[in-house]
Amino acid sequence: NERESRYSQAKIELYGLFRAFHTMKLYLIGVQKLIVEMDALYVKGMINNPDMHPNAAMNRWIAAIQLFDFELKHVPGKNFVGPDGLSRR
Repeated sequence: NERESRYSQAKIELYGLFRAFHTMKLYLIGVQKLIVEMDALYVKGMINNPDMHPNAAMNRWIAAIQLFDFELKHVPGKNFVGPDGLSRR
């Protein structure tokens, strides 16, 4: 929608992770050590330091994400051709 189109890149990446977990939560409940690969390294910092964000929506997303047992692995963008292939030039 219009409001989401104005999100910063960091907020878009965090929201994408939140939506992925929210959409797949019935399949992910009970899964241990899920590995999530992202090219946005700063999302890991956002999740590890949720008190650094004054935005209430982002804090809710982080709280929901932290309910899952997962490990966030950084994959450099140039090696992440599948998901990023459509957005990169």
